[in-house]
Amino acid sequence: MRNGAIGRMVAALAIVLTACLPAPQAAPSSPSQPAAATFVVPRPTEEPAAQTTLTGTSFSHPDIERELKSYFELFYKARTLPRGGQFDPSALRALVEGPYADYTMTLFDRDLADAKAGRLLEVSFTDLAVALEFWNQTDTAEANVTRTRVEIRAGGTPTRDTATYLFKLHRHRAGADGVSWATYDFLDPATREWISVEETITDAKATSELSTFFNDFYAARSLAPGQPLDLNRSGPLVAGSYSAYTMPLLEKTKAEAESGALKEVRYGEISLKLQSWDSKATDHGGLATVQVTRTAYVTRATGAEAPQLATYQFRVHRHIYDAKPNWLAVDFLRPDLGRWVTDIAGATVIVPPAGHG
Repeated sequence: MRNGAIGRMVAALAIVLTACLPAPQAAPSSPSQPAAATFVVPRPTEEPAAQTTLTGTSFSHPDIERELKSYFELFYKARTLPRGGQFDPSALRALVEGPYADYTMTLFDRDLADAKAGRLLEVSFTDLAVALEFWNQTDTAEANVTRTRVEIRAGGTPTRDTATYLFKLHRHRAGADGVSWATYDFLDPATREWISVEETITDAKATSELSTFFNDFYAARSLAPGQPLDLNRSGPLVAGSYSAYTMPLLEKTKAEAESGALKEVRYGEISLKLQSWDSKATDHGGLATVQVTRTAYVTRATGAEAPQLATYQFRVHRHIYDAKPNWLAVDFLRPDLGRWVTDIAGATVIVPPAGHG
């Protein structure tokens, strides 16, 4: 939401270029063609993450303060990096859900990248204190948590950061009578707003945000002399089955440009039509189906090609990250097959589980 024999290289290059630009050349759809307006977002659009069962707990006999203390010990253990060891993102993912999963897993990805690159050597947490602020007597709590984070980076001295945060959590039954907890919301200390606070997203607002998104989307796929194709710009804009479809094609386009066969790709006359918008498609953001028309201007070593006007359909997921709307292209209707890449891939969900950037 993502090649051929050497004897068919010319045809393959045409397919690769337009597929990652973003679709195969074959029979591009026309803006006048009927849109697939009957699409209804199937549910569920995401798969639930595994949950961690707390030891020594009983769902039918709550001991909320003790349960939350045990939960946050696991929560910060999952964020710990022992010297010479590794982070365990699956352990953290099993302890979070909803908007907070999107928020924190994206931040955690940065620590993972720094640790893998050798920049971050060690992370530990001390002086953990958990205070129950609210319990609704059924399944929801708020907890104030103070902790000190100790971090060691390559070439640096240990740093200590003590902070207090407010979380909202859900209490779940695990098995017959076990208990699991998951943080689903967080009071952002910078804005003093819960990260789940949602404004009403009208069709007009969604269209406006999507217009900005697709301008960035096609700018990331452009290349010119002195401006090579940078896959790190496209990667964060796609997810799910569409990412698996389009990123390998972009890699082929990059290789073609590096060989000198492809000189320039740029886009103009970008317009879109919002076909559907479901703000509640997942518990961490909505899903739009949109029709996008653009003109591709391609120059090869042999000269400039005729401008390529085409219209494509995408499914695009919206969620909030760092208090800002973030869109991800997660599905794409291949015009040569008339099928969504999610369906072709046999995927069971359109939007990946919470935790994408």
